[in-house]
Amino acid sequence: MNRRSFLSWGTVGVGSLVAAMGVSLAAVVRFLMPSVYYEPPQTFKIGNPADFPFGPPTFLVDEKIFVFRDREKGFSAASAVCTHLGCTVAHFQSDNRFHCPCHGSVFAPDGSVLHGPAPKGLQWFEVTQARDGQLRIDKDKAVPPTYRLMV
Repeated sequence: MNRRSFLSWGTVGVGSLVAAMGVSLAAVVRFLMPSVYYEPPQTFKIGNPADFPFGPPTFLVDEKIFVFRDREKGFSAASAVCTHLGCTVAHFQSDNRFHCPCHGSVFAPDGSVLHGPAPKGLQWFEVTQARDGQLRIDKDKAVPPTYRLMV
């Protein structure tokens, strides 16, 4: 092997080593930077109080909540997500209960479990009124089933 071919192979080897170290360093830097996953906001406006009728709850599909309006008690909001495996429950006016279509859980009007396999009752969320008069739900603030907003 002559000197010229030795140096050319040495240059290729050093170049490969530098490239491998650069790729490894880039992988380490990428590992240290957090991956950000954006979730939908947990506080949102649902409309004006006049938009919600008295009587049976209004189901908001995108937010998966039931909004109740009672003449004497005011507004309240309950989760429509079953605590068993996350199915969307339905409210039946015939017996005034929530029924899970997936595994048969039944919830009372206050969200407590009447018939399993759900391990706990439905969550209730804080309802407030924004400055512009619209109702605002905060899913990060769980409240007891007796919580109401009078408007």
